Amino acid sequence: MTEIEKTILNAKPLADKEQLPFAIAQYWPRPGASIKIKQTAVKELIANHTLIVGQSRSGKTNAARRLIEEILLWTDARVIILDPNADFRLLKELDTDLDMSDPENVEFSSEWSKVAQQLGVATPTGTAWGIKWSALSLQEMAAYLNVSPTEAFEEYRHLDRHLKYEKQMERRRKSQGQDTSLGTISEFMTSGYFDLAVGEDLERYRLRLQELSELDVWWKGGTTKDLDSLFDGDYRAVVVDLSQYSEQVRMITASRTLQALWGRGECRRKKFLQSNTERWNGTVVVIDEAHLFAGPKPEDPQKQLLGERIQRFADQGKKLNLYLVLVTQQPGKLHPEVLAELNNRIILRVNERRSLIALEETYGGLRGRYNGALTFQKGEALIEGALLCDESPEPAMPRGIQFNKARTKEGGGTPNTDWAIPRTRKQKAPT
Repeated sequence: MTEIEKTILNAKPLADKEQLPFAIAQYWPRPGASIKIKQTAVKELIANHTLIVGQSRSGKTNAARRLIEEILLWTDARVIILDPNADFRLLKELDTDLDMSDPENVEFSSEWSKVAQQLGVATPTGTAWGIKWSALSLQEMAAYLNVSPTEAFEEYRHLDRHLKYEKQMERRRKSQGQDTSLGTISEFMTSGYFDLAVGEDLERYRLRLQELSELDVWWKGGTTKDLDSLFDGDYRAVVVDLSQYSEQVRMITASRTLQALWGRGECRRKKFLQSNTERWNGTVVVIDEAHLFAGPKPEDPQKQLLGERIQRFADQGKKLNLYLVLVTQQPGKLHPEVLAELNNRIILRVNERRSLIALEETYGGLRGRYNGALTFQKGEALIEGALLCDESPEPAMPRGIQFNKARTKEGGGTPNTDWAIPRTRKQKAPT
């Protein structure tokens, strides 16, 4: 008997008199629990760090989309999505196969049309894209240039001096009533610093800047908005589409996104501490293919900086009302310090024991308790951690659930496999 079948049998005798509209899956929150217990369970899901594990076509993207839909419909949380596979870029739109004869889907369609107006997408073809060079710290600039005090020290020293020169010129322009901005990366490259500095390493530093400036990741000035402006706005959700770009662009954009959210979290915390009446809604940051961004051994300064950002979110993010949802096929490739901080675990189908062993070694408990995930059907999952607060005492074994189908359109990051269906003799080959 599968874990899901056991759950169904155990759930049957319970009368669910008080239903909560927040519904990501069957059998969670626990049928028969009071409305207060169910609300607490949802709060423990959202105001905690969560791991979603599953192989390709296990239903993990559907699970993440359904979770995002419910958060935006029924809570006041904000959602930011780092989307390397374009799976969430069409989140505004309804699934074309949605059964509109179902009254619940009709209601969802009506409510989602309002949510969609508050959903932004960061992409070069959209209303906002690019990072302002002037918004970066020395640490960020150095990481993006792949220099540090211990690696490529001469170029790092030029960057430090260059930045100090520009800040001095900024103060001078301010005293003269001129534009005080440090400008775009292109303007930074045409700085007067290069007329004053000398040395063989100066040309190497210039070449690093030139190579970095050619990436399609920078704000170019003018009337267009930069990436940070999306997070400053009133959007309930922002999808950062990372699907069309090189790994370097993905790392830089993801790193800047997390830093921008952290800075805003610090500002909100200050206001909150100064006024007990300040309302402060949390932000849920969904990172798809998280093992690509938070690996255990970063290979270069850019990946190292991004990994440090995610570790900081996992370790200290809650005090700034920042919560992670990490979606991955390979939990064993996540940084162990990040993995250890994920209070909620959702495990869909996996094809090998190695990933399950990584989870067992991280979280302890009974060995083999995730083995049911090896034979799951699409959408079936095990849950454990703070998610099981709807049972008392908290069970030692995870619970089986069945995720409900998401009602928004999937972005199509994964190609379909219709081309592999063999033709019959009566069918003609496509021309």
